[in-house]
Amino acid sequence: MHISVETSSDIRAVDALIVFVTSGGSLPKTIQNLDGLLDGAISRAIESKEFKPTVGNTWSTLTLGRLAAKRLIVSGLGSEPITTGSLRNAAGQATQAAKAAHASSVVFDAPPSPLSDRDVSAALVEGALLGAWNFSGYHQEDPEPSTLSRIAIAGFSSAQEATAGVEIGRVIAEAQNLTRELGWRPSSALYPEKLADEAIAAGKQFGFEVEVFDEVKLQELGMGALLGVGQGSVFPPRLVVMRYNAGNTRTLALVGKGITFDSGGISLKPGAGMEEMKYDMLGASAVLGSMCAIAQLKPAINVLGIMAIAQNMPSGSAYKPGDVVRAFNGKTIEVTNTDAEGRVVLSDGVSYAVHLGADWIVEASTLTGAAIVVLGHQASCLVATNDDLANHVLKASEEASERVWRLPIYPEYRELYKSDVADIKNSPGRDAGTITAGMIISEFAGTVPFAHLDIAGTAWTKPGPLNAKFGATGVMVRTFVTLAQNLA
Repeated sequence: MHISVETSSDIRAVDALIVFVTSGGSLPKTIQNLDGLLDGAISRAIESKEFKPTVGNTWSTLTLGRLAAKRLIVSGLGSEPITTGSLRNAAGQATQAAKAAHASSVVFDAPPSPLSDRDVSAALVEGALLGAWNFSGYHQEDPEPSTLSRIAIAGFSSAQEATAGVEIGRVIAEAQNLTRELGWRPSSALYPEKLADEAIAAGKQFGFEVEVFDEVKLQELGMGALLGVGQGSVFPPRLVVMRYNAGNTRTLALVGKGITFDSGGISLKPGAGMEEMKYDMLGASAVLGSMCAIAQLKPAINVLGIMAIAQNMPSGSAYKPGDVVRAFNGKTIEVTNTDAEGRVVLSDGVSYAVHLGADWIVEASTLTGAAIVVLGHQASCLVATNDDLANHVLKASEEASERVWRLPIYPEYRELYKSDVADIKNSPGRDAGTITAGMIISEFAGTVPFAHLDIAGTAWTKPGPLNAKFGATGVMVRTFVTLAQNLA
C-alpha cells in the first residue's frame, strides 16, 4: 500500500475522497463547499437521517464530475471532541466502504480538531490499514483481490509532522495485522514450532533478539508446567524469549499465552465452536506484534517479549486431572481441570521473566470465559498486584482506545485455589473465575509488579469499523506499545 501526505488541498483526482463529520452542530466550511457542489446532497442525507454521523456509519455518492474525485465518502465521528480513537474507527469504516466500491486510490481530508497533525495522521493511517486488511485464506480459487493500492492524507498545516504520523500509524497497524494474521491461521499451519519460527523471522526483519527453547531445553530448565500442557500433542511446546535492548536500566516484560489450539485436553471442550480455539494464541501473537512495533519505534526502555507456546490435546500421553506439575521457579500446581491450561503455561513464562530481571511484568491471555460474562466483548479485564503498574496500564489503554477495566484482588480469593497436594491448584471453580485465574498467574511473579490482561472477550469479535469480518482484532498491541513508550 502506497501512503503519502498531500501538501495541496486541490489534489483530489482519485477514486474516492473521504471526509469526516461529527454529530450535531454545523458542517465544517470545507464540507459545506463540497455540499454546495453536490447541490446539498450531504446536508439532505443528514437531515433525512439517511446518514447518521456516528462512529461506524458512512454515506457515499458518485460525484458525476462535480468533484475531481469519482466518489465522495462521508464517515461519522460521533459527538465532539474528536479523539484519535474516533478518527481511527471512522477511517477504518470509510476504507471498508472504499474497498466495497472497488476504489484503487483514496484521499482522506483530515477534519479540524484540537489534535496534533502527527496524532491525526497516525490515527487515519492506522485505521485505514486495519480497515483494509483481510486474511487471504486457503480457497481453491483466490478471492477477488482488493483494488485499493494508494492512500493519501491531506488537510495538515505541517507536512513534516503529518509524515511522521504516517510512519507511526503504519508501524502500529502492521503490528496489529501480523497479530491478526497469525490468529486467523489454522493450528495445522501454526503449531508451536511454526509460531516460534514466526518470531525468529520477525526478529531478523526488525532487529530484535530471539531465543527459542525446545522441549529438550525446557526439560533442562525445569519448565514442567509448559511441558505438562504440551505433552498430549505430537507438536511439542516452545518458550520464545524476544529482547529489545534500549540500553536502559529498567526492563518491561510482556508475556503472552500461545495455545495454538485448545481442545481442553482430557477435560474436553464441547464440540460446538471449538474451531475458534485456534485463536487461543492471541496473547502471544500480541506480544510478538508489539515487539515488532517497539523495535521500529525505539522507546528508551528495555523490553522482553515472552511467548509460552503449546497445543493442548487429549491423548494417551496428555496431562490429566489430578496430576501435579512443577513450574520453573519450583512452585507446584495441582491440575484439577486440564482446560485451565493457560495459567499453567504462563507460570513458566512469568517466572522466567522474573529470572531475567524484569522490573514490570504485563501478561495477556485469552484466559477465561468468565471475562466475557463480566465485561462482554467491550473491554478486557485487568488483575494487578501493584497499583502503580495498574494505573500505567489503564492510562496506556485509554490513550490507545482499548478499553480495560480493573477487577479487585481480595485476600479471601487466595483461599479458593489452595491445594492439599501442591502449592496451588489450577482451577478453583466458577466463583470469581477471572480474578482467581489472574491471581494464580501472579503467584509466579513473586514481588515483581505484575498485571494480567484477560482478552478472551476482545481478542476476536464480530465485524466492526476495524474488523471487516468476524475474527482476530490484534487487541493489546496498541496498549503494549503505548505502555512501553510511557514507561520510557
